[in-house]
Amino acid sequence: MGNYKILKITRSILNVYWYLQLLLIATIVIIGFLLFFNVDFINLNYLNGFRIHFSRINFTEPLLYNGTEYKFSLTNGDGRLHIDDLNQKFVYLRMLAAFVHSAIYLMIIYFLRKIFKNLTENEYFIPANGMYIKKIALSIILLSLIPELIHYLTDRWILQSIQFSNVMIKNEFNVDFQTILLGLLVFVISIIFLRGIELREDQKLTI
Repeated sequence: MGNYKILKITRSILNVYWYLQLLLIATIVIIGFLLFFNVDFINLNYLNGFRIHFSRINFTEPLLYNGTEYKFSLTNGDGRLHIDDLNQKFVYLRMLAAFVHSAIYLMIIYFLRKIFKNLTENEYFIPANGMYIKKIALSIILLSLIPELIHYLTDRWILQSIQFSNVMIKNEFNVDFQTILLGLLVFVISIIFLRGIELREDQKLTI
């Protein structure tokens, strides 16, 4: 009975996450439409800011220390660059990345809800659960690759269009290997789960 209550509570939490994620996706779509009509109450300059990795920033103004001027710079850092009053079309690509990221999360929650629905109905070792686990694994791998690829291509386009005199920018495709390994682990678990069901069915046929 205790396990059943835990399953019910977890299923309820997943339902809450499901609706919150739907709300987030709807918000992204609504903001996209509002930007298309150039509404005034959305801070477009903030949305147009994009993440940068810099290898070096040279400052033209000297550093004043105890009355003496020194040259100084920043190296190997991350930041978010904002270009005020510039009509930057790449904001839609940023929103596309956010939409894809949220949509993949929604897929994972959807498959989890299906699994917990089956568990609360006392259906544990069934092929459907194994397939849902496999789809979750693939979704996790996509989550670590697709949004990052969109960010990388967007940044590459931006950096080819603008020039900085004192900033050296790095555009890197950051692969989250830990998330990919997690997805592969879940994928292996799904294969073992499905194979176990097949062996159980074969054993039933031989009896």
